Amino acid sequence: MRAGDIHTTSTVSDEFGHKLDMPRGAVHALRTSTRPSLVFLRFSMTALFTAGIDNLLFYLVFRATGNIAAAQVSARIVSMSFNYRLLRFAVFRSDQRHHVLLSRYLPLVAVNTLISYECIRLLSSTTPLSVVASKVVVETTLFIANFVIQRFFVFAHRPRASHVS
Repeated sequence: MRAGDIHTTSTVSDEFGHKLDMPRGAVHALRTSTRPSLVFLRFSMTALFTAGIDNLLFYLVFRATGNIAAAQVSARIVSMSFNYRLLRFAVFRSDQRHHVLLSRYLPLVAVNTLISYECIRLLSSTTPLSVVASKVVVETTLFIANFVIQRFFVFAHRPRASHVS
């Protein structure tokens, strides 16, 4: 058997910690698939990781300053740098150049930050929710829209323009 043959196996753990032998091709497919359900699963896992960073930093800055805008911008700058790398390489597997992707990603982050800020202010001032709880509600609500925009606009697979001489 060859090393890349589907009959070789990889040991992986399921969600309960049980060791499973899976065909190596199946493990590779999980990691590299562009099927929408697997892309969404990778996006969701990345979003949870990024949200953890973003929410922790938001909480710490808000607690220290009492300023929603300062907390939102500080947290977003840090979490955005992690999020962009994970989205580019692990979720959407884009090989497009950074200047192309960043020219689409950064405006989305800016608009998202502004919408989130305004909604956090509105929700925390008109409901009994705390500022931090309002942030979680708002950003959870924006989650699906962000996935769609990032998949079909920011990290969309576009054929490169061919240069005809």
